[in-house]
Amino acid sequence: MSSFAQQYGIRLYYEYENISCEEFRQLLTGLNGDTPLGYVVQIRAEKNAKKIREMTAQEKKIRSEWFAFKSKTKQSQKIELKTEDISKVFSKMFG
Repeated sequence: MSSFAQQYGIRLYYEYENISCEEFRQLLTGLNGDTPLGYVVQIRAEKNAKKIREMTAQEKKIRSEWFAFKSKTKQSQKIELKTEDISKVFSKMFG
């Protein structure tokens, strides 16, 4: 069962045409930790050091995979920005 069906009683597959982007965003941010997606988001967002230390091995794995993904994404964005900056420099020089 999806998190949306569990918490709100709606099936996005059938309801997607009737839900605006803004409404979807509100529903998504409103998911609680009792749903599978809400649970994962809660683990990823936890900032309390004591709660982090008390997490299970699986929860710590979810958390570390998320931070590895975020780090990789940030590195990719930095590379893209540098490439953009180089393009601007060449445009100014030769444009």
